[in-house]
Amino acid sequence: MPEPIIHTEHLSRSFGTVKAVDDLSLEVPAGIVFGFLGPNGAGKTTTIHLLLGLLEPTQGQARVLGFDTRTQADAIRAHSGALLEFAGLYERMSAQDNLDLYGRIYRMPAPARRARIKELLTHLDLWERRRDQVGKFDELDVVPLPQQGASRRRHRLGDENLCLVGSHYRSSSSRLAQ
Repeated sequence: MPEPIIHTEHLSRSFGTVKAVDDLSLEVPAGIVFGFLGPNGAGKTTTIHLLLGLLEPTQGQARVLGFDTRTQADAIRAHSGALLEFAGLYERMSAQDNLDLYGRIYRMPAPARRARIKELLTHLDLWERRRDQVGKFDELDVVPLPQQGASRRRHRLGDENLCLVGSHYRSSSSRLAQ
């Protein structure tokens, strides 16, 4: 049986007296779409940060794509795409700058980054609006999905409320992830 994409054992993270994640044990097999659902403060974002190795667990352990989150976090991020929530940041940046930021995070060479940005925005019929602030797009035009597609990563981790794809783009979204 293949190794699970995500494996956690008794994963916990506390901030002072607040337990953000409490004794999470799970396995996520390859080939499925998996998500965390819950109210604000339930620990979804903290769990994503733990899985990416951006936070150290207070207790327990986790492996993502076969890599240990404590000692191999760079490898996890090199082999996966991550879309994290930064309050208001994406909305204040242009579509082009959003994609450029993610290309830089994943250390894409500048020529490849520029070509991929053009490819994605052209594919989404947003090339002419590439310099517009994303916050000024209609709600259903906001397409964070290409940020994950910018690096052509096979595995993606995303924070809540960030994968809104308008009906105009739904038919294109499956091709973006490839």
